[in-house]
Amino acid sequence: MQMLIGDIGGTRLRLRLLESTGREWQIRHESIRRSEEFDSLEAALRSFLEELSRSERANIVEAWLAVAGPVSNGRVRFTNLPWESEARLLETALKLPRVHLINDLEALAHALPHIPQRQLIPIQKGPQESGPRLLVSVGTGLGVAIWFVEAGGIRVLASEGGHIDFASQSREQHALWKSLSKYHGHVSYERLLSGSGLMEIYKYHCEQQSCMPFNGHTLTEDPAPLICQRAENREDKAANAAICCFSEILGAFAGNAALISLATGGVYLAGGLLRRLHPFLSDHHFIQAFHRKGRLQALMQTIPIHAVTTPEPGLEGIARLAIRESLAGSERNTGGPEQPSNAGIHAGAYYRLP
Repeated sequence: MQMLIGDIGGTRLRLRLLESTGREWQIRHESIRRSEEFDSLEAALRSFLEELSRSERANIVEAWLAVAGPVSNGRVRFTNLPWESEARLLETALKLPRVHLINDLEALAHALPHIPQRQLIPIQKGPQESGPRLLVSVGTGLGVAIWFVEAGGIRVLASEGGHIDFASQSREQHALWKSLSKYHGHVSYERLLSGSGLMEIYKYHCEQQSCMPFNGHTLTEDPAPLICQRAENREDKAANAAICCFSEILGAFAGNAALISLATGGVYLAGGLLRRLHPFLSDHHFIQAFHRKGRLQALMQTIPIHAVTTPEPGLEGIARLAIRESLAGSERNTGGPEQPSNAGIHAGAYYRLP
C-alpha cells in the first residue's frame, strides 16, 4: 500500500510517496519544486506522478495534501498562489482513489508533539501547563492555529488569523502602515509578517535612511534570508532596523493571538523565515512587545515560547496525520481494536507504527 503526501506552500511544494512495509512507512520518492513552476495543483501532482512507475501509481490508495489556504468542503483557494483546487476533481483527473486537502497549519500542528526537544529553541521559559497551545508560522505567508492535547491525540483548530487588521503600536509602525495602505488598501499582519513583508519593512527603512536596498544590487533570489544575514553581520543599518521592527510586530501579534487562545500550554513559532530569525527573537524587541498587554503582562511572562527548527515540519505533520487516519480506517474496516490516535511514528526515512 502506498500514499502520496504533500506540503503545498506559496513558494515551494514538497511531495513524497510513502510505502507501507508492515509496521513501517518508507519514503520511496521525494520531490521539492518551486510552486511557481506550475499553473495549478493538478499540474504539480501530475508532474510528480509521471515520475513514478505504473505499478507505483496503481498502488496509491490515498493522497493527503497540506495546502496553504482555507479548506472548506474539500475545496481550497490558495492565498498566495493563483490556484483553486477541489479534492473530488483531483481524484477524477489524476485517477486517485481518495484525496484529502488539509490546511497547512493544521497539518503542521500534528508534528509538534513529536518534535525532539533539541529542535525546540526556548525563547521564553515558563511552566508546562496542559492548556491550549498556539502555533504561528511565518514564511511566504502568516499562518495561525490552536491545538489541544487530548486523550488519544491532539485536536487542531485551523484559522486565517494572519489576515486580521494590522494594528500599529508606534509612530514608526503607523508610518509603515500608511505607506503600505497606499498600495494594498487593507493592511493585514501577513503584509508585514512574511518574506515579502520583511522586504517591505526593509525598503521602508532604506527610504528613511536615504540608502539603496542591498547597496543598489539587483537580487535574483529571495531577499528575506539576505536581509537576515546582513542584520546578523551588522553590515546594513536598514536591515538591522527592519529586523527590530519585524520582531516587535511579531511579538505584538503573537501576544494578541496568545491572549485570544489563552495559550497557557505554550506558543510555537515555526516557518522558513522564522528558522532564520529565531536568533533575533530573544532580544528585547520581540519579548517586550509580547509582554506589553497592560493588566495581563504578568500572565504573558509565564507563557512558554519555542522556536521550531525542524527542517520539514509540514511534511512530518501531514505524514503523521495521514498514517494515523489510514491505520484508524483499517481498524474500522476489519473490526479490530482501534489504535491510539497519537501512535508513535519514527521521524526520518521511516515512519514506524507501534
